[in-house]
Formats: sequence, C-alpha cells, structure tokens
Amino acid sequence: MQKRSVFKYLFQSANKIKQTLFIICCVGVFQNNYAQNIDLEIGAAIGNVIDEEHSLGKGEIFFSVLKSYNFGDIGIDFSTGGNFIPGTRSIMEENIETLSQNDSKFLGVAILYRHTIKKHFFIEPRVGYASLYSFVHTDNTRRISQSNFTAGFGVGGKIERFTVSLRYQYYGKTANFEGLKDNTIIRSNSRSLGLILLRFSYRFRLGNLFSKKQENNKE
Repeated sequence: MQKRSVFKYLFQSANKIKQTLFIICCVGVFQNNYAQNIDLEIGAAIGNVIDEEHSLGKGEIFFSVLKSYNFGDIGIDFSTGGNFIPGTRSIMEENIETLSQNDSKFLGVAILYRHTIKKHFFIEPRVGYASLYSFVHTDNTRRISQSNFTAGFGVGGKIERFTVSLRYQYYGKTANFEGLKDNTIIRSNSRSLGLILLRFSYRFRLGNLFSKKQENNKE
C-alpha cells in the first residue's frame, strides 16, 4: 500500500511538472510570436439609455485585447456596468413593484473590428454576447438575468495611447420575472435596452511590456 501511495504521488507530481512546462512553453511562444502586435486597452465610459429618460445615467468599465493588421484592428472586448448614480427607478402600484429595464446591470463580451478612416479616426462595429441582470431578493430568487445577442457601432479618435469613442450598443431584452418579497409582488417585463456610451481608454503595448520584463531578467 505504501509503494502504491509513493507511485501515485510521483505520478501526480510528474503530471504537475508537465503541465507547468506546457504553460511556460505557451507563454514563451505567445511572447515571441504574438505579443508584438497585441495591445491591451483599459478604460471607462459614461452614457445613458437611448430614446428614454433615465436620470441615473449609465456607467461602464472595460478592457479590450486588440491585434493590429494592415487592414485594421481585430479584438475582443470585455465590459460590465450599470447605473452611473446608485439607485433604482422602479414603479410601485399598490403591492406590485415593476422593475425598470433601464436599471439593469450588464455584462458583455464582443468581437470588434476597428477600421481607421483617417490618421487618428476610426469606425468600430462589434457583435457578441451580453447578459442583462437585476437583483430582486424575493423569497426564491436573488438575481434574475437574461442572455442576449448584442451588437454595436462606434466612432472615435486616437491621440498617441489615448482613445476616445462614442458608441451605440444594443444589449437585448431584460428577463420576464414575477416573484414575491414579503407581501409585495416583484415584476420584471421583457423590454429592450440600448445605450449610448462615451468611452475613454488608455492603450498598452503588450510586446513592450514583455520585452521590458525580459531585459530586466537579463540584467
């Protein structure tokens, strides 16, 4: 039994070493072959719901990974956001509270294409996945969400490493839901949500970060 335990431990250790070596090799290949043309863009946005009044506004934080080609940049964008000013604008009628779709929080992952139309200006269509969600804290449900197809279009400009863009984003529809909280019925209707967002971001060249790290290691 002790021999089996020793062999099992050695086998598990060997597997861990192989996995670690594989990860190190992948990172090395990425640094040498791909990172030179890849940028990381990090930023925040402020905006509002389009075509409807929403006094709380909407805010967003995001990061994008972009790879440059001769025909433009292709990337993937990760974003999350909600009301810029904390609070809700639900409607209360007798014992029924109807949630406003404009209060929905959102998560998004999108593939984008950034095409330069002038030296410092670009257009940017994008498509992807989005989740609209709200916290309801009813008897049986804490959080409701709805998965959606998302699409957007933006225009912007770049000055060195700073980027400013204005984007319209359609996030899909909110969830249909009805639950009970104490003696109050909490209701969410399926409604569309579209936002207009002004984005500010800073761009890091990943290849430069890796090259500086390698130079420091050599020293």
